[in-house]
Amino acid sequence: MISDKLLGSQTLLTTLLYGLVSILLVDSFGLVFTCAMLLIVLFKLSIHKQLVKGPSEKLINLLAFTIILVVFVAIGFSNLVEMFVSLLLGACALKTIQAKTKKQAMSVQLLNFFVYPCFFIFSQNVLSLLFVLALLVINLAQMLWIEHDIELRSAMKQATKHLLLALPLAAIMVVLLPKVSPFWQLPGAKKTQTGLSEDIDPFEISELSRSDELVFRAIFPENAQMKPPFYWRTLIHDKFDGKRWRVSAHHDVPLQAPYRAVGASYTVIARPSGKTWLYNLGQAKSATRGVNTNHFGTLFMQNHLSSSMEYQVTPIHVSGAGMVNWQYRLNTALPEEINPLATAMAMRWDNATDNTADFIELMKQYFIEHRFSYSLKPATISDRDSIDTFLTETREGFCGHYAASAAFMLRAAGIPARLVSGYLGGEYNEEREYYSVYQYDAHAWVEYYVPQQGWYRLDPTAWVAPDRLIGSLSELTQLEEEFKDNLGLSLMTYSNLALVNWIRLQIEQLDYQWTRWVLNFDHQKQSRLLRDLFGQYHRLLPALSVFLLLIAIFIARFWYLQRKQLVKLPEAVKLHHAICKIAGDELHKLTPSQALLSLKSQYPGLSQELEEFNQYFVKSRFSRAQLTKAEATRMKALGRLIIKKAKK
Repeated sequence: MISDKLLGSQTLLTTLLYGLVSILLVDSFGLVFTCAMLLIVLFKLSIHKQLVKGPSEKLINLLAFTIILVVFVAIGFSNLVEMFVSLLLGACALKTIQAKTKKQAMSVQLLNFFVYPCFFIFSQNVLSLLFVLALLVINLAQMLWIEHDIELRSAMKQATKHLLLALPLAAIMVVLLPKVSPFWQLPGAKKTQTGLSEDIDPFEISELSRSDELVFRAIFPENAQMKPPFYWRTLIHDKFDGKRWRVSAHHDVPLQAPYRAVGASYTVIARPSGKTWLYNLGQAKSATRGVNTNHFGTLFMQNHLSSSMEYQVTPIHVSGAGMVNWQYRLNTALPEEINPLATAMAMRWDNATDNTADFIELMKQYFIEHRFSYSLKPATISDRDSIDTFLTETREGFCGHYAASAAFMLRAAGIPARLVSGYLGGEYNEEREYYSVYQYDAHAWVEYYVPQQGWYRLDPTAWVAPDRLIGSLSELTQLEEEFKDNLGLSLMTYSNLALVNWIRLQIEQLDYQWTRWVLNFDHQKQSRLLRDLFGQYHRLLPALSVFLLLIAIFIARFWYLQRKQLVKLPEAVKLHHAICKIAGDELHKLTPSQALLSLKSQYPGLSQELEEFNQYFVKSRFSRAQLTKAEATRMKALGRLIIKKAKK
């Protein structure tokens, strides 16, 4: 019978785990809900320490109503997944406070097999996998702890052993069983955010340098011969309202113009973003189902990217360099009466030059001669004529400052121009040969139009920080201190320490393998693998293999349990059975005292030895006190002596 103290300890442990989960998901649930959960943890701890009495039913109902109110106010109905998961978490936490019986505690533990895996909805990396597995092991151990009243350490060992035995079977079933498409899309996944957006203030892109969140990985084939700089085009902003650059309605319009492939295909593994856009170099097409090319030559999907996705990218060149009138008007439009200094500067350069290349050269000389600098912490510019302020006063900025200023002056001179937001470079993993691109690699540049030729890329950031074109922002030694100050507490911040950097790279590689071979193991990959393994029988043999494997496992398990029982029969019992056997096959099924009477009646000359053996046997089997070493030795000697004399 489990004690009240033990029951209280295990429910307290469960409540503490709920608090830990709430803290880790504070970005999804919000600070208000997390604080509410921590108050529940504090309340449970106070009850366990007997500082306060257990709550009445009315108080529990009041707390439940408060949690519901907090969820609705802090999270709201627009985030359905966050709302339902937080309600489930809050309800389970209150149940741990209310649980007073073994049955109530077990119901909470059973619910945890649904609560803990909900963590995957918000994060699917390998660290999340390890965290959830640890929670499940603890939960299973708690169930053993409650049900069988065994020591927690022993329960943890058994739970870990069972989980480790189950993992290979789960892996085999994932590989061999047919995959089916999801029945629905999680609405909450749409709320996942990347740093970029359709409407962007270029002067605020520097904020992304504060995030070390992975955006995507790129794997180039060995013969691709692709060299930096890598400009990952993501969004084309061709509408400008004086402060923010916006995407036009053509962003989701499929490409209609003819095109031709111009290079080797490569692979991109994108992290969930909750958006429809993807990442590619230059103009691109994709053979991956569901991935389309839009009017600008960038990739997009019809559905939101709610989970990791691997897709193929083929560089293309789109034919047709003409521009109709409405496109010209759109790409030269500027609000009236803003940035008069920049406008006058552009007009002066336009009058002094005959072509776009010379105009850009004058613009470049201006940035160089006036000693503009590149900074991750530029001065805040919030006035209406922000570009004028940047060009004539602060002269210190991130990529967005330079791109926005250049695009504005090009348009002011009547040259079609648009802003491009995406990512520049990436961190190269030499061992696995792939690039990792993080949020801090976010970048903005310009595309300008030359009649009868087409669009060209212009990156004015390169005029003041040419080293930024190679590698990742994290590798730019010029801004190392600013970069690490921006990130705050992070493994990347302390990557100058060899051990920390080694750990960071190991986690990165582990996550890469997890993402590529587990998260992205889709229907196409499974079909290819099964076809390689089973040939023409790839549709039948995998399911049959799983069926036969399960039967084999159940048979092996049954045999193991039977064998285990025989092998681990205690020595005292084996001796008792052996003595009983000399007097009758069914004698060992009687009680020890009944068996003793029968034996003494059949072997009266051994009464003294039988009586002494029975005392040791009863003590070893039915007493809390254990036999001493001498007693155990004496019992064995008596057993052998009785059997030997009885056979004579």
